[in-house]
Amino acid sequence: MKNDLSKAERTRQFIIETTAGIFNTKGYAGTSLSDLTEATGLTKGSIYGNFESKEEVALACFDYNLSKINQAIQQRLDRETSFHKKLLVYAQVYHSFTGTPFPEGGCPILNTAIDADDTNNLLKDRAAKAILTWKKRLIELIRGG
Repeated sequence: MKNDLSKAERTRQFIIETTAGIFNTKGYAGTSLSDLTEATGLTKGSIYGNFESKEEVALACFDYNLSKINQAIQQRLDRETSFHKKLLVYAQVYHSFTGTPFPEGGCPILNTAIDADDTNNLLKDRAAKAILTWKKRLIELIRGG
């Protein structure tokens, strides 16, 4: 966490970083507020003082988990010089998903899309947007090559 953040921003980031793996492993419906308070050591009031709802925490956690994967992909893309090698980066990152920087629980896009399919439209839409963004990037790489 960055030190230039306010106390509230640091607490919010702590909640996200600490609970992101829980949401990614158990899913939205399977994650209870007790899971969040136990993992963070914070009270229910502290969590709801920083987020309006469990859903808002879940959305922030999805974004955090997705950013970890996107960063890993971007770092590898930046090192590659050909479009062919850049296109293979996606497969390579997913081939080695059991190691860092993959989030605890695996692919947040897949997990969230499956978990939220019939239960949470905001999370489902967020996962769909991530898939469409990746599709657009892959199309650009193919066209560029």
